[in-house]
Amino acid sequence: MILKCKRKILCSALLALVLAMAGCTGSNESVVELPEIGPETVTKQFYELISESKLRGMTPAKEAFKLIDKNSAHMNKQQFLQIIKKYPPGFMVEVGKVEIKGTQAVVAINYKMPSSFGDTYTVEGKLPLNVDKSSHTWKIDFTGDTYGMKKKDFMTLESKKSR
Repeated sequence: MILKCKRKILCSALLALVLAMAGCTGSNESVVELPEIGPETVTKQFYELISESKLRGMTPAKEAFKLIDKNSAHMNKQQFLQIIKKYPPGFMVEVGKVEIKGTQAVVAINYKMPSSFGDTYTVEGKLPLNVDKSSHTWKIDFTGDTYGMKKKDFMTLESKKSR
């Protein structure tokens, strides 16, 4: 009889402990509130400003620079302007599928580039974005440092494109 009673108490205590542990882990996980303006809209705005800068000068490009995650890009405005000066006139980007994981997003993009044969070809890529905690907005990781490509690799790739 005492053994059955101890077993019931032990099972009850174990069940209570399991439920308490489950409750603790659930309460520590915070739900991330995402910015009102989505990563696809920020991506479109970014590339529209770059495209506009090809027609109206560098003022729109300076606005595009404000949409960059400066913590991950590690570049100044002049470096950014030098890179986008190399973009061809009429440069337009089509925004595709968006994947959001926590405070990071990856937006599929594609754009047309002039070919050596006089035609164009389509380039498909991915653009990473991060939520900026201070402004609670999506910021573009222009160099891809949070998406597996380090700044050095990105700059090397950009210099090869311009040749």
